[in-house]
Amino acid sequence: MTYAAIALAILGFVVGVMFRFRVLLPILLALLLVSIVFALAHELGFLGVVSTVMVAQAIVQASYFLGLVARGVFSTHRMRRVL
Repeated sequence: MTYAAIALAILGFVVGVMFRFRVLLPILLALLLVSIVFALAHELGFLGVVSTVMVAQAIVQASYFLGLVARGVFSTHRMRRVL
């Protein structure tokens, strides 16, 4: 589970650094479906499914936000061309 959480955090950070919000939405939808299937395959029950979905979504969204912050910090130090 730790490796899955790290992979989700890396995914969210990379998406935050490289892409805009429109790319995040399909990823979150796919993550929702995958996490529901994962929780049901492990027979976690209703609360297990809900907590699995919430934790997975929170990890990706928090790391996406950190990726946006990193992109904003590094983009302010670049010189932009006028022409």
